[in-house]
Amino acid sequence: MLLDHETLLGALPRAQVQSATRLGLVLNPDTDRESWSRLVTKLVQTTGRITRGTDTLVAWLGDVLAYGGVKYRGQIAEYARAAGLAPGTLRDAKLVCSRIPVSCRHDTLSWAHHCEIGKAFTEPAEIERWLGIAEKGGHSRAELRKLIRCHLAEARSGSREQASGRAACEPFELLRELRAAGRLVQTQQAVWQCWSPQTCKLALAEMDSLVIFIAKLHARTASDGLQSAAS
Repeated sequence: MLLDHETLLGALPRAQVQSATRLGLVLNPDTDRESWSRLVTKLVQTTGRITRGTDTLVAWLGDVLAYGGVKYRGQIAEYARAAGLAPGTLRDAKLVCSRIPVSCRHDTLSWAHHCEIGKAFTEPAEIERWLGIAEKGGHSRAELRKLIRCHLAEARSGSREQASGRAACEPFELLRELRAAGRLVQTQQAVWQCWSPQTCKLALAEMDSLVIFIAKLHARTASDGLQSAAS
């Protein structure tokens, strides 16, 4: 049984539906829990009777579940069984619909295209960019999935390289600051050698962390020296 979305819409309680497209369903904002439940039940029953072309109903179910938010969680597995779908299919549909509003979906793309993008990205601008890439490139779902995976792999690799670069730079940055502090102390001897005892106490308090740092460095170098002698 293969029906277009207008025919499918005619089987639903229209009072709760504001608008519908092949790729999405917009509910009236004042839909209460009881009305929402009736709509889900009708959608699930309709989906269970259709053997082909269920993408529209899956997208609609995703929108209805996203509308329900966390208030109706725990029932997805039950809905999926009644609709003849895998629970993961409905969970993915809810996620995708929560990230890609109906108004942002591209009618020239399939529901599967939207799923690939909605599951991979969270930022609206990034989602829209990839919808544009899929549309302009005429990519199949498999091609789009491959492009997304390559992009994410490159992004993760770049992040690791940046983190590695920062980690490598940090010791040198600290050493540079220490050298600068050492030079300042050397060039300002005429100033600090004339400090009063009270000023000296204030300076020592300011340098508590530095004193601890120096003590730990001494301890480490002493430990290395003992290990070298033992070997």
